[in-house]
Amino acid sequence: MSDAQPEKRRARQLADQIKFELGWLIERKLMDPARGFITITRVRLSSDLKYARVYFSAMGSENQRTGSEKALKRAVNFLRRELGRKLNIRYVPELKFFFDDSLDYAEHMDSLFKKIDGHNDTQ
Repeated sequence: MSDAQPEKRRARQLADQIKFELGWLIERKLMDPARGFITITRVRLSSDLKYARVYFSAMGSENQRTGSEKALKRAVNFLRRELGRKLNIRYVPELKFFFDDSLDYAEHMDSLFKKIDGHNDTQ
């Protein structure tokens, strides 16, 4: 087994911990009224564990989603500080938030399949 395998496993474990803790912090501690309903969908860490790409989905209109993204960006220092308190790590990664549109894409594909299926029923 190479040395890279334990590092990858550690990165996956840390990403999972960050995802869980961020979800909890956002739901319970982030009091920004623009927050809306946010779900952390995944976290990707850089190989040196210094940067985290945090993907989220948000319910509502485009304006509400934009408000959620702005709330996350305003809270980034608070969230890093709280993560540092919760996780036993030397360095808390810098957090960058990205809207995850995969749920929208899946919904769109589902509606297309339903249209195709409905079209086939009429023949």
